Amino acid sequence: MSSLDLREWRLRRARGAIEEYVRGVRKRTDIRWVLGVLKGFFGVSKDEALMLIEQIRSDRTFMWSPERLKRLEELEKRIRVEEW
Repeated sequence: MSSLDLREWRLRRARGAIEEYVRGVRKRTDIRWVLGVLKGFFGVSKDEALMLIEQIRSDRTFMWSPERLKRLEELEKRIRVEEW
């Protein structure tokens, strides 16, 4: 696996974790879980995480509800104050 492939895989994995958290479908998907995925061994940088949040926010195909928007905003605030 080349480094480009690894970077792409990490970004897709991180985006999937953020989307799963925002949807709130599974009980295990709380804010600590998604932060663990984002910051973990195969995680992404703080800037990459914020970039992914912005991409998701501007994705017109994502079904937005007030609850989902609230979750995304909470995650973004938490990422901005977390040590990375």
